[in-house]
Formats: sequence, structure tokens, C-alpha cells
Amino acid sequence: MARAAGYLKAAFAVAVGMNLAEAVWDPSGLAWTAARLAAAALFTVALVAYVALRLLRWRRTRSERP
Repeated sequence: MARAAGYLKAAFAVAVGMNLAEAVWDPSGLAWTAARLAAAALFTVALVAYVALRLLRWRRTRSERP
């Protein structure tokens, strides 16, 4: 769970950094587009993994209650 949260934080930091770079400087080209798509994919995977693990943990704790 902590590892998934760490990956999510890192992916979020990369996405925010790329948005700040794009706000200050107008990068373009195939390399920038590929980097943006890769960052979006990594963020999406990290978010889905984090939510899935949270749901599994919630279900497990809920089923353990008497």
C-alpha cells in the first residue's frame, strides 16, 4: 500500500512538473508528446493500482469485523 502511494506521488510530481514546464515554455514535437503520453499512462496506472489496493484493504478489514 505504501509503495503504491509512493508511486502515485511520484507520478503526480512528474505530471505537475511537466505542466509547469509547458506553462513557462512551449515545448512541442514528437518527443514531448511521447513524454506526455508516458507520464499520463504512468499516472493512470499508479492511480488505478492505489485505488484497487485501497478497496481490497477496505474489504478485508470489513470482512474481519465480527
